[in-house]
Amino acid sequence: MDRPPPRTRATRGIRLGSVLGARIVLTPSTLVMALILAAFYGTGEDGLTQRGFALGLAVAILLFVSVFVHELAHTAAARAFGREVEEIVLTFFGGHTQFRSADPKPLETGVIAAAGPFANAALGGIAIVVANSFEGTAAEVLWYAGLLNFILAAFNALPGSPLDGGRVVNAIVWGASGDRWKGHRWAAQGGRIVAVAVVVLAVGWPLLQGRGVDLISAVWAMFLFSVIWPASSAELRAATVLGRREQVTALSLAVPAVAIPFDSTVTEARELAAAAGAREVVVLAADGQPAGHFPVSLTEAVPEEARGSTTLISVTMPLARGAAIPGDATGQELVEAVVPWLGRTDVLVVTDKDGLPVGIAKLEDVKEALS
Repeated sequence: MDRPPPRTRATRGIRLGSVLGARIVLTPSTLVMALILAAFYGTGEDGLTQRGFALGLAVAILLFVSVFVHELAHTAAARAFGREVEEIVLTFFGGHTQFRSADPKPLETGVIAAAGPFANAALGGIAIVVANSFEGTAAEVLWYAGLLNFILAAFNALPGSPLDGGRVVNAIVWGASGDRWKGHRWAAQGGRIVAVAVVVLAVGWPLLQGRGVDLISAVWAMFLFSVIWPASSAELRAATVLGRREQVTALSLAVPAVAIPFDSTVTEARELAAAAGAREVVVLAADGQPAGHFPVSLTEAVPEEARGSTTLISVTMPLARGAAIPGDATGQELVEAVVPWLGRTDVLVVTDKDGLPVGIAKLEDVKEALS
């Protein structure tokens, strides 16, 4: 049975309570962003006025409420799939939901990701409809709230990591191909395309049309690029490495070996190795556990006339007690099997499903394959 991932350390910030079992945390930087947004939305042709700032602050607050609804939708979807949600964090950049995701599945990954943009689209529609029932400042604030929710939904639905749309792409490709890491690679490549497209639309498109570049749009585009490109690139690198790990087994990295009791002679070892097609010999101690090894080629140094009376001690190199890994170990299982032996041995015995030695793997070869 898979072990659940360890609990994450609680994010530092202002604790606002909990919902659906998840703690709600507001980072102090969020308050700074609220003031920046209030000034941005409250500045008109006459500059920043008291009414404009109040209106901007209301819009900023509604924006963070919309982000909270977005994250709450992720939380509700995760809980529907039986996931334990640890926290909802509202940050300077928006927010994120932290939940325990041992053994994820494509369907739940896609549904949990899609829940956020769907909630914002629904909230945006409701806000626009309700705005038509009011007049004045209330109608203006509700209209802005609806527009912001539509923008949040559309932006987060873009098909690239780290956006929710990228996770949906991941889930679709993963489900169709059965390759989890292929899904991540497609989503990461999509993220890179989105990052470049944002800059092209904000800067390149106006220039191609002979218009000037809007400074605020350019700044936002570069900001988004600086967030999306590194995140998608990091995911692409990780998916490439982890995908390669899934294709590697301990046995594929090993030299074929045959196990022989310690009291055998060199002649017996050579004969058994030849019959098994082995290039290495694993020497078993009196209790049947691997105690040493040697390459069959090393026995060439023993004179032919002496091989029938020479014991294996003359050619055996010692093995660390218990330095064995299962031959079918792959991916994270292989990593966890190898890590305890780093710095303690140069080689590992590879065993079959019955625990019998079938190969010898050099630790350096394993490390290289997993890196």
